[in-house]
Amino acid sequence: MKLKQNIFEKYNHPDVVAVVSPYPKKGEVYSAGTTGVASYSKNVVRGFSRKALVLTDYKAVKEAYEEDNTLVMRCYRKNSATMWFAVYKRLRKFKQIKTVLVHFDFSMYGSFTTAGQIIPFLFLLKLAGYKVSVVSHSVILDVNKLSGHVGLTNSLLDRVKAVGYNSVFRLFYYLLGLTASNIIVLEKKLKDRLGRVVDNSKIQAIPHGVDATLATVSKEKARKQLGIGSNEQVVLFFGFVNWFKGADFFAETFDNITKLLNKPARFIMAGGKSPTLNDKTYYRDYFAKVDRLVKKAKNIEITGYVPQEKIKLYFAAADLVVFPYRDFMCASGVLSLTFSYQKPFIVSSELAKMLDARDFKQALRQVGLAKSDMVFSLEQADLLNQTTNVLADGLKPKLEELTKIISEQRSFAKTAILYEDALFATTTAVSGSLALEVSQAYGK
Repeated sequence: MKLKQNIFEKYNHPDVVAVVSPYPKKGEVYSAGTTGVASYSKNVVRGFSRKALVLTDYKAVKEAYEEDNTLVMRCYRKNSATMWFAVYKRLRKFKQIKTVLVHFDFSMYGSFTTAGQIIPFLFLLKLAGYKVSVVSHSVILDVNKLSGHVGLTNSLLDRVKAVGYNSVFRLFYYLLGLTASNIIVLEKKLKDRLGRVVDNSKIQAIPHGVDATLATVSKEKARKQLGIGSNEQVVLFFGFVNWFKGADFFAETFDNITKLLNKPARFIMAGGKSPTLNDKTYYRDYFAKVDRLVKKAKNIEITGYVPQEKIKLYFAAADLVVFPYRDFMCASGVLSLTFSYQKPFIVSSELAKMLDARDFKQALRQVGLAKSDMVFSLEQADLLNQTTNVLADGLKPKLEELTKIISEQRSFAKTAILYEDALFATTTAVSGSLALEVSQAYGK
């Protein structure tokens, strides 16, 4: 993986940020077979006003290529014992780069063992004089809230395991706070949670960005391409079929519903197996359970993975997007897409914690909505009731207006500025002003 000298010199500069993260395929943003962090990472990088060196994984062969102002180097094997060393070795070749941004979640680099090796990696970078910011895409302090997501039952042995896991998670975040220069989370509530074990001054909340560049399509055209009738009420669950996202709850709630407001109803689960969990036996059992629920249901369909070019069709065709999350362990990338496509949505009481952010509160007041208009408890009757309420009583236009406001306020073009400000603490007068405007609106 040799680089031409002029390419190397272009990126070997103190103003360049090195990004360690999963990354989509060349020319794509929303690629198959990778975590949602990959698309998030690319959207942030595309918003930078400076060049970036992206160190990411490879499937078959190592390679390097340029995309716009980014040099992508596929240099490590996911879940390899030498993964973090491979990243460090490649980074050290660019001796002028001293600013590093690492995207992190426990499952996206492989096993827990591989994930835990980030701590000695960060310690090594700290000794070498790097300023390293870590984007923690989830914050988990109580694994009991994620029992089905991590394969724990209510047995005595698993309850003991949960106590051990919680201790390990707390220790991990504590060490992360010691070795990283700062930690970025994607919601204020996650910052508050992480602040229980990490020095609060080291934590910064930057809102999950919204891709405002996505092309849209009319509802009529989308439904025609997907074979959906113009008179149908379409309720959408989008994303990987996961326990913490409540995929089974969605299927169980709507399994016998054939009509909504006297119109034919269609419930679409637009997604497939999680690529980060599919090697786990308990997850394969869970997916099989959801698949059985869908097959015996009267009006639910599951699509499998949705390719990038079809994402817009499912959102355009939907009347409502539902988020039955069981735990608010991370910001929702799918909710961000809902803002991109400006679709009405409802969320579980657990995910509703994100609505307490200052910009959401202001937007709710602006459009004349209350949190209660879009929040349901994790009870089937309440989800069905809230679904009907939104479809029936004129809330849809207000929710669409809400998504439009949030889409503008949280665009990746703006959140990328907050990242640059966090990484370099020096921006131009214009960028600095915008960063202040966004951070004040968000309520950091």
